[in-house]
Amino acid sequence: MKARPGEYCFPNLLEAFFVVIALYFVEMITDAIIVQLSYVVGIRPMAAYSIGRVLAYGVVFCVVLHHSKLSYRALFQGGRGSIRATVGLFTLPIALLTPGLLLVITVIGTGLEKLFPMGGWLQSSADVYAKGGLGAFAMVCLIAPFVEEMLYRGIILRSFLRQYPAGTAIAHSAAVFGLAHLNVYQFVVALIIGLIIGKMYERTRSLVPGILLHMFYNTSVVALTMHLPSDETTPSVFDLPAIAWLLALASGGAGAFMLYKLLAATPPTRANTARLADD
Repeated sequence: MKARPGEYCFPNLLEAFFVVIALYFVEMITDAIIVQLSYVVGIRPMAAYSIGRVLAYGVVFCVVLHHSKLSYRALFQGGRGSIRATVGLFTLPIALLTPGLLLVITVIGTGLEKLFPMGGWLQSSADVYAKGGLGAFAMVCLIAPFVEEMLYRGIILRSFLRQYPAGTAIAHSAAVFGLAHLNVYQFVVALIIGLIIGKMYERTRSLVPGILLHMFYNTSVVALTMHLPSDETTPSVFDLPAIAWLLALASGGAGAFMLYKLLAATPPTRANTARLADD
């Protein structure tokens, strides 16, 4: 889909892929430097990777924000509501949505594993989280939601919404988000989550709902992964009792309904969309 005639926004779809590629290489450089320094100052490798990721995103943000002419305030909350009010409105629906979303994505992941066997990747992830300590938790559950939402929704999706129809913009940004994770399993997870967060951002022009969903989902995955059995067997989602399925689906359904009502109550008009994008 072409951008609107006479309107150029940075980044467009092609430029977004180059931004992600540049970020990947910058993060490789910052990680290499910080990890080497970590041996001198005595911090854990996962803590070093967390610092490296923050530095890499910081470098890329400085460049992209300069081209986009955005402030951090406009980046986080482009609508009229306050950040505190948005947190209050969206925390409960997103918390309720998370168990159902996690169950659905796990079922899809199980199907993918049948097509593309992954071996003991879950147990390996559990070992990484256990050995990484607070640094691993901080990177996955706190740092990643903030920095990834700032880039993929705050900058990339924001720009796409000014160039493409809303559905196309959301799908494009979710695809970029998925491809940035560099494997088929995380691509599917990131694509699904990217579509949901993209819709929330399109309606609210706030990063807060996306950050909340990202944090709740990642924290749930880490918590479940760390409680895997220590043997080589990988439990299946289909081994869960029926009551667990019912509770997860009921919670997810309630959260989805509440989110639908919240988002439907404030549909953005074409005029408001243009105004908010220019704030």
